[in-house]
Amino acid sequence: MNSKILEKELRIDEELQDDSVITTYLNLVSENIKSNNKKITRNSFWLVLSFLFYILIKDYEDSLETISIQFVTLKNNLLLLNLIPVFFSFLFFQNIALWNNNINLISLFDKLSSRLFKLPVLSDTKNVIKPFSFLHHVVNYQYKNKRVNEILKIPLTIVFLTVIIFPLLFQVYAIYQIAINNYPTFVSISCAVLTSILLLSSIIQAVSNR
Repeated sequence: MNSKILEKELRIDEELQDDSVITTYLNLVSENIKSNNKKITRNSFWLVLSFLFYILIKDYEDSLETISIQFVTLKNNLLLLNLIPVFFSFLFFQNIALWNNNINLISLFDKLSSRLFKLPVLSDTKNVIKPFSFLHHVVNYQYKNKRVNEILKIPLTIVFLTVIIFPLLFQVYAIYQIAINNYPTFVSISCAVLTSILLLSSIIQAVSNR
């Protein structure tokens, strides 16, 4: 499979000989990276918000009789506790997919910018024109700065793993809660199945990138 990908990349490289074509293609890659970064930021905001909303409902389940969301009023808190994990799982799965896509796009951006501007593989100039990504910035700064890498390698690694593993653990917990707190209805079974499928899909996406 790797040889097929390599052959495809070589064919693409052969087609991109003219500087104007490379410039156009580089701009398209940059726009895609920016678009993915915006989606990841937006999704991350809703992930945090939906998790906090889930915890709030869970902690005050007995005292919350109704929940109003704009024009919708829900009297069944259990329904939200079933639906939020599906929403959360979908956003997390999408973020993993976008992150994987960004890794490929950034690698392509590096190759194209090196060719167009005659820059070395490792270049601060190239990093300046690269579309900004907070997570990529933190990771790159950590590994390029030896002193920071020595001091913060373990803490930053723990934080990075927490960002990836914690959402997965929350999904497992939510599936368990759906299973023990619901009668087997169409809604509860559907929510549990959808959350499970999205959870497995996220894991496969994360592993396939390695």
